[in-house]
Amino acid sequence: MKNFSSTVYTTDDAKSGYTYSIINNEAAITGFSGEPTYINIPEIIDGCRVTEIKENSFYNCLTLKHIDIPETVEKIGHHAFYACLSLENIVIPDSVTEIGMGSFCGCDSLRSVSLPENLTEIPDSCFRSCTSLTNIIIPQNIERIGEFCFSGCTSLMAVSIGDNTKSLDDCSFYMCSSLKNLYIPDSVEKIGSCAVGYIPTPEGSMTMDGFIVLGSKKSVAKKYADENNLTFEDVGNSLHAFAVQRINGQRITVPSVFVAGVAILFVSALFMTFSKTHNAKKNRKRKIKK
Repeated sequence: MKNFSSTVYTTDDAKSGYTYSIINNEAAITGFSGEPTYINIPEIIDGCRVTEIKENSFYNCLTLKHIDIPETVEKIGHHAFYACLSLENIVIPDSVTEIGMGSFCGCDSLRSVSLPENLTEIPDSCFRSCTSLTNIIIPQNIERIGEFCFSGCTSLMAVSIGDNTKSLDDCSFYMCSSLKNLYIPDSVEKIGSCAVGYIPTPEGSMTMDGFIVLGSKKSVAKKYADENNLTFEDVGNSLHAFAVQRINGQRITVPSVFVAGVAILFVSALFMTFSKTHNAKKNRKRKIKK
């Protein structure tokens, strides 16, 4: 059995690299060395599969702009990329089934995120205060969006929630001041306090002017809107309730009330995001094959 601790791996740039450990023939990224800008983590280190990025691994790594995560990684620990202020995009491979709380919290340059299909929850504060993030697609297998998950994402304009999501926890989309509406599917059974449609004030919190909750009449979404004095629009029984697009095989739903204008922008933004992330995944696979 190999068991190395805090071994340093350096890239072509002598000032950038990461540390790792090997336990029970599995490699885990544990930290970074120097001031890395770009890191390409291989699938294999010292003959062992890289299966984990440990908690706090790149905590406050101010110089990191891009990281390639191999498709062997299964877990990203809590606060792994906390306050990586220069990180611009992240493609999390489908091999990842667990992401820890606060993993990308405070990454205020993060503009593009591709979440894995096998993830079942997005944990508390995962993308909190990612102020450059403009859109997000919640994969179909996600059941829970955690507390403060996207709180403070002030540029977030478009969100697509998967049909199997059951819970939007407290403040999950709190202080998303650019988000003007949200379609909440019937699968959602719980919407927490100030989950969506709220912004902070000096006295506490208040609902956003003009915010629209979209859903069906007998849904939890309707109840949430009524209890919080938010505008509700029933799209559940409309023949044209959704403009459905399939990009890379993923279903994206857009409420019909916005098809004339906002929906076009919504789909365009998501298409651009998926094109970038899809190309990134294809390029990474080509590198691996080589």
